[in-house]
Amino acid sequence: MRRSCCRSRGRTDPLLRERSVLWYSHRSGSSRSHGYIPMTARIIAIFAAYSVIALGIRADAPNADPQPKGERAEPKRVPWTTSKITGSPEPPPNFKSVRVFPEAKFTKPLQITPCPGSDRLFITEEHGKIFSLKPGAGSKPELFFDVTKELKTLDKTAGAKGLDILYGIVFHPKFEQNRYAFVCMTFKPKDPKTTPFLPDGSRISRFTVTKTDPPRLDPDSEAIIITWQGGGHNGCDMHFSPTDGMLYFSTGDGRGPNPPDPLNTGQDCSDLLSSILRIDVDNRDAGKNYAIPKDNPFVGMKDVRPEIWAFGFRNPYRMSFDRQAGDLWVGDVGWELWEMVHKIQKGGNYGWSVTEGRQPTKPTQKVGPTPILPPTLELPHTIAASVTGGYVYRGKRFPELVGAYIFGDWETRRIWAARFENGRVKEMPEIVKPNVRVSAFGEDNAGELYYLDYDTGFMYTLERNDAKGVTTAFPTKLSETGLFKDVKNLKEADGVRAFTPAVKQWQDGADGSHHVALPGTSSVTIFEKPRRLPGQVYWHDFKLQFPKDAVLVKTLKLNLEGRKSSFGEGGKKIETQVLHFDGEDWHGYTFAWREDGSDADLVPAEGTEKLLHIADARVPDGKRELTWTFPSRTQCAVCHSAWSEYSLAFNVGQLNAGDPVLRMGTNTGSPWYYSQENNELIKLSQHGFVRRVGSDDKDLPIFDAKSVEKETSFRSGAETNSKEWTERAARAYLHVNCAHCHRFGGGGGQVVLEMDFSKPLKEMGLLDVNPKQGDFSIPDARIIKSGDPHGSVLFYRMAKFGRGRMPHLGSEIPHQYGLQLMANWIEDLGGKERSKFAFSADDAEKKLLTVAGALPLASGIALFFRSKEDIESVKQVVAAAAKLEPGPVRDLFEGYLPPDPKGRKLGSNPRPQAILSLKGDVKNGEAIFFNKEMKCANCHKIGDKGTALGPELTAIGKTRTRAELLESLLQPSLQVEPQFAAYLVQTKDEKTFTGLLVKRDEKQVVLRDAENKEIVIVAENVESLRPSRLSLMPDGQMAGLLPQEAADLLEYLATRR
Repeated sequence: MRRSCCRSRGRTDPLLRERSVLWYSHRSGSSRSHGYIPMTARIIAIFAAYSVIALGIRADAPNADPQPKGERAEPKRVPWTTSKITGSPEPPPNFKSVRVFPEAKFTKPLQITPCPGSDRLFITEEHGKIFSLKPGAGSKPELFFDVTKELKTLDKTAGAKGLDILYGIVFHPKFEQNRYAFVCMTFKPKDPKTTPFLPDGSRISRFTVTKTDPPRLDPDSEAIIITWQGGGHNGCDMHFSPTDGMLYFSTGDGRGPNPPDPLNTGQDCSDLLSSILRIDVDNRDAGKNYAIPKDNPFVGMKDVRPEIWAFGFRNPYRMSFDRQAGDLWVGDVGWELWEMVHKIQKGGNYGWSVTEGRQPTKPTQKVGPTPILPPTLELPHTIAASVTGGYVYRGKRFPELVGAYIFGDWETRRIWAARFENGRVKEMPEIVKPNVRVSAFGEDNAGELYYLDYDTGFMYTLERNDAKGVTTAFPTKLSETGLFKDVKNLKEADGVRAFTPAVKQWQDGADGSHHVALPGTSSVTIFEKPRRLPGQVYWHDFKLQFPKDAVLVKTLKLNLEGRKSSFGEGGKKIETQVLHFDGEDWHGYTFAWREDGSDADLVPAEGTEKLLHIADARVPDGKRELTWTFPSRTQCAVCHSAWSEYSLAFNVGQLNAGDPVLRMGTNTGSPWYYSQENNELIKLSQHGFVRRVGSDDKDLPIFDAKSVEKETSFRSGAETNSKEWTERAARAYLHVNCAHCHRFGGGGGQVVLEMDFSKPLKEMGLLDVNPKQGDFSIPDARIIKSGDPHGSVLFYRMAKFGRGRMPHLGSEIPHQYGLQLMANWIEDLGGKERSKFAFSADDAEKKLLTVAGALPLASGIALFFRSKEDIESVKQVVAAAAKLEPGPVRDLFEGYLPPDPKGRKLGSNPRPQAILSLKGDVKNGEAIFFNKEMKCANCHKIGDKGTALGPELTAIGKTRTRAELLESLLQPSLQVEPQFAAYLVQTKDEKTFTGLLVKRDEKQVVLRDAENKEIVIVAENVESLRPSRLSLMPDGQMAGLLPQEAADLLEYLATRR
């Protein structure tokens, strides 16, 4: 494929049922013996019974009587006709995609190119044809060149079987005089087993164009200009600079996605890969069909190819010059987390594969000859998955777009118009409805924009949207949606059906009820064999296909009285989430329930928060403050993405389960059995909500007890609490709470964390693997350390509060049964007997000196039995923890600590919007800035006060908005200016130093540390020198401030002009 992003991975379905019993205690008595595994038969019985309900594990039961079969179920339901969920609450975009040249249809088109002195556009097809198109009514494509039939120099590439991909064509700036065109192509090998990648498999050739009408490329005129290694990521875009006339072309890292950059070529400049190359095609150096421009940045540098203009790219598939400013813009297709856009600097290093954008990928790799620069723009994989570089608009049709960089995303089909100010994104609105899979943008000679749809083969341009500013009458109250006939009591409208997924996420004790609503009597199609769907991401085969205007609903209730009810009966309605499929995309909306429970109101697009008070004996005064976050519409897409197939509760794995049935007996470990009669998949099939389709596109019989056995499920025949049962339960827990992000492309960290239940344990990247995002001061930490929960970063993240806690979205409180299950499983993995420990406050202050000592106490609090003795012990530990400074140990107890008498401090999980909403006091802010404890002036200078180690802040308010300043204060490592990037030096005698790089030569390396002191290291003693992702300003610098104090500091900085 043209960009070889290769996102597709094995699909898995979510797994097991979880009731909200998880929030409540099921323990009684005053025993102080608490363990990850219950210590007595009575406790074993309680944990076995309730954890099966809490974690939803099923065991296989004898097959029930088969359900009746048929070609398709007759819908045994009334149609849903009351839906008001259609369109969007947001106004339509300002522009629309309009097809041009209606007679023109191409096959897998990859490029649009203008020709100097001609109004023709030239379109390149992936598999070898180039067409020319003369604008005008009824214009049809005319063949310009067919590589597969007309190329006469295949034998010039040793081992080549034929064309692989034709990437593009570009015309010489003096085409009207010399008739030269340059073509970029790659070749496939004759024997891919012995020679999978041809050393000269990528080629740029020069051809002469005939003067006929229509013009043709003369195959006899070919002159091979340059070749380089072929492979997966080829780049292969070409442009002549409008300012210097040189030919610039792009190359990728030459391989597929995994492992990342296997050749380690991203920072190795001894070859031509992963670079933007610049050559002079009008002259020749000895032994070459081109010349090296004398002003190329690396001319004369040892072990660096002089053709390189910039380097450190993964797959710079599309690039362009700003025809007015002369700037070169590149869209670089990302790997696991980010898509990048770069405004190229001479000699620039753009990070791959030390970094992907700003995210470390292979941080120990040697960095190339220049420091790593941050991308001009980063797009997370929640909104983009394969960037298509575009153009800075310089046409005349749309004055409002002049100067905006218009680009798109191949997978999500979005198109943006980005504007920049002071090197940062000022705005980036989507400008059209996402319905074109853009393989390339192009301009004509007048600077007007066109783009190609890879799927349909059509060409498009922009037009102003006549419906601009007109918003569909989208319901703003839940009662207006047509989902419920009695919204107060959640009584479904006719045709809306309740269902229960096999597992429910941990959401701080809230219990979720689920509904599905399909227009009329339409059905969700379940494919026997997953397949690609029109309009959806190109790389993924989908198991389900939903009808247009399908709606999935989830209502969350929370028992504010604490741990009384096993299943959340009588809980207060907090939030209803609605997931709507408009026929092309899924959109998430949130409704917040009113205090009286009479209705719920649509939450603004940016989301909102609400402070709740929940009974909890572990916190002072027995009431916990919980900030409930109603997610923004962008946050909805973080979990409900193409990577997870959008619907997390309504899918085969979640529906292939029924009610638990406990077969009581004398054995306290009695297994729970799965009730086939109540299987949701069978019931939905019987009533026509789902239909089965075979690989031959014919309807299959409805699901029955036999056919569901062939589908994804998480039933276990093992005895409850056995090692097999525990592993399946733990894997299921990770899947439902973590796998929607922690999967390839899901945006939840390094790709090695793949928590899909279907993944073999050894491929998940968890077991005995060093953590890549911090070890939280845990000695010899691993993500999961076999046999040692307290040496496992995963367990720590589940036990902590605040930033870095997991699950990241939808949860702020450690989960009692989740922690217990993880501890059991981790100990089982090490072949150890499950721990028995007594929670004790003895030596609490000593234990709280380290994470290793504090973690057992924190997890013990989360698991405690609520006896009077336990409560007193908890209070003692919490009192000791309240004295701690912000950091990894305090984070384990933050949620149990009493509120600060002055107000709640920011802590490790500050709320930016809450700070921005406060009015700051400049005088107080100045005092905070120069306060010795804050240490701001140790690194920053304002006027003649402070130290200029970090950025000068005297006039920072001129170049940064309040929101940007606050982001820098709260997340100092998110964006670090290149000149202030910290470097890590490891010496041969195993010492480590961090600081700004002052000097580096053959004699010494000089750093300046956070105390503004110079560190001089003899060059011979340097084992490694690499850039750090972390700012010298530590994270958590603001944690000890009250929100008002933070607002004061922010106001002081914002007024520095």
